[in-house]
Amino acid sequence: MEDDEEKVSLNKIKEENEIIEGDVTSDTSETKEEFSQASAFLNLEELIKNHIEAIDKLKDELKQSREMFEDSFNNNPTYREHVEKVKEATKAKSSVRQEIVKQPAVATLKQKVDDLRFDLNEQSKTLSDLLQDYKEQTGATEIEARNGKIYAIVSVSKLVTRSSK
Repeated sequence: MEDDEEKVSLNKIKEENEIIEGDVTSDTSETKEEFSQASAFLNLEELIKNHIEAIDKLKDELKQSREMFEDSFNNNPTYREHVEKVKEATKAKSSVRQEIVKQPAVATLKQKVDDLRFDLNEQSKTLSDLLQDYKEQTGATEIEARNGKIYAIVSVSKLVTRSSK
């Protein structure tokens, strides 16, 4: 009877601690994809920062080289003499131009040219916004005008320094 009780108790322990065989799975493909995307983003960000630093260094080097180049001319007396003559001629030209612009017919034309430039600039800005919306909505990178010309839609991105607050 004691053996039977031991067997029952041993079976009970086995049942309580039953081992279930099977494979443990996790969705590693999703985790790997997220890691890959994060890694790609960090790599892209690092590339951008490297290019910003490289551009800043090139700008500094360009500035120094340009100054040395300009100094080569400014240290030459003949060159300086001609520069002074050009300044005098430019002043005379500007003075005559201002006198001509004071004439009523020319002043009207100048105003018309300024207005047309402004309108053209505004139309171009509006077109740019519309093309951006068109590209986002359709995914298209080209558009055909009424005259049959096909235009490529090109987006331009640039980096602008923000003011410190």
